[in-house]
Amino acid sequence: MKPTSGLWLSANREEALRRRATEERLRIARELHDVLGHHLSLINVQASAALHRQPADPAQSSGALVAIKDSSREALRELRATLGVLRQVDEAAPTAPAAGLDRLGDLTAAAEVAGGVAVSTEVSGSRVDLPAEIDLAAYRIVQEALTNVTRHAGTHSASVRIRYAADHLSVEILDSGGGSAEGDTDGNGIRGMTERAVAIGGELTAGNRDGGGFRVAAWLPIGGDR
Repeated sequence: MKPTSGLWLSANREEALRRRATEERLRIARELHDVLGHHLSLINVQASAALHRQPADPAQSSGALVAIKDSSREALRELRATLGVLRQVDEAAPTAPAAGLDRLGDLTAAAEVAGGVAVSTEVSGSRVDLPAEIDLAAYRIVQEALTNVTRHAGTHSASVRIRYAADHLSVEILDSGGGSAEGDTDGNGIRGMTERAVAIGGELTAGNRDGGGFRVAAWLPIGGDR
C-alpha cells in the first residue's frame, strides 16, 4: 500500500471517530436536557404554587410539596441512569429500566398535578414490543411536549395520542394553549425532539393549530431499515 493511501485511511478513521464522539455528546446532551428540563419545570411550577397557596390553603400547599419531592426523586433516578454511560468500566452501572411508553401514565399524571392541565390519552392500533431506542424516543418526545404544556399559562387541557401501525409509531400531543411555543423557553425543546426523531429515521413537526393551541407530531419507524 502506498504511504498516501495509509494517510488517507488514517484521516478517514480519525474523522469517523470524531463524528461518533460528536453524536454521542449530542445524545447525552439531549438526555440531560429532557430529564432535567422536565422535572425541574415541574418542581418550579409546584414551588410557585406552594408559595402562593401556603397562607390561605395549607393543605394544597402540602400537596405541592409532596409533588416536588416526587419530581426531585424521579429526576435524580433518571439523571443517575443517564450519567451511567459516562462511568468508568470498573464502576457499577445503573440497573434501572430505561424510560418507555409503559410509563406514559406517570407523565400525564405529573402534568396534571404540576400544571393543573387535564391530559387525556388515546392509544390505538395493535401494540407491539418497540425497539428500545424507539420506545425511549417516543417517551422523551411526549415528556418534552408536556413540559412545554405545563409552562403555558393559558393551557387548560391537552391530549396525547399514540398509534401503532405495521411499520411505524405515531405520536401526537395537542394542547389548548395560546398556540405558541413560548413554553420552550431555552429554545432547545423542539430542536431536541426533532433531533431524536431524525436520529432514528423518523420525523417530527411542531406548530400552531388552527383555532388555537399547539401540536407536536412525530412519525417513528418500527421495522425495516431505520
